[in-house]
Amino acid sequence: MQPVVLVTGASSGIGSALCKRLLQEDAGVRLCLACRSMQKAAATKAMLLAAHPAAQVTFVHLDVSSLESVLQAASEIQCRFQRLDCLFLNAGTMPNTHVSFKALISGLFSGYRILSLRKQSIC
Repeated sequence: MQPVVLVTGASSGIGSALCKRLLQEDAGVRLCLACRSMQKAAATKAMLLAAHPAAQVTFVHLDVSSLESVLQAASEIQCRFQRLDCLFLNAGTMPNTHVSFKALISGLFSGYRILSLRKQSIC
């Protein structure tokens, strides 16, 4: 059974280099690029397939700064693969310097719930 590997932030920098290395080590890995830009993801996929034509490379839209995007990507990945063997959390977000930590702490310990997560499936 081929291992399924998901790499976030795979379209450039360390994420792209990691994908190259993963395919060098095991060309049979099923690699999923989770990227914010679909154009960059397609370019990265083409570059990886040029070096490893038999590789199984797919991509999914994922913007880690958006909870909706994360939930949508998780559901899509679950439908495509049914499992993940490795998950490389390379994508990052920029810190928001305008965050009110007082309001954040107050909200965490209040009786109100900011959001409710429930399992959604698109299969």
